[in-house]
Amino acid sequence: MINNVVLVGRIGNDPEMRYTPSGLAITKFRLGVTRRQRGGSSGEQGESETDWLDVVTFGQTAEFVSQYLDKGALIGVTGRVQSRTWEAQDGSKRYAVEIVADRVEFMESKAEADRRRAARAAREGGSPAPQGGGQVEETPPGEDFFGD
Repeated sequence: MINNVVLVGRIGNDPEMRYTPSGLAITKFRLGVTRRQRGGSSGEQGESETDWLDVVTFGQTAEFVSQYLDKGALIGVTGRVQSRTWEAQDGSKRYAVEIVADRVEFMESKAEADRRRAARAAREGGSPAPQGGGQVEETPPGEDFFGD
């Protein structure tokens, strides 16, 4: 069986990093991926829609994402789809489908990222987010810690 995804999209929120009790870094963020809607019966391309997907990274990849990526960054992600269920504090059952990313890459140049950050800072009245470059590749460990 194959469970492999390759996505290119923009980060919808500043990534949030935390550590498990054993010290493993976990970073979560939402990725906006645009898809075209098919038009009428002729199969023509119609308007586009954005799907928002939850992405989780572990270890060095999580630290890289937290340190170098921010809302609006154009990235490429490879990984797998994973579903999980849990019981919330109120006793209700919850269900989530996430992308577990083992590779994250910049898809915009440093100059494009700097312009995007400067424009965001001007809109929000703050300073640009940190910048960096490169990629990190890691296979997530078997530890199943996603707690919400």
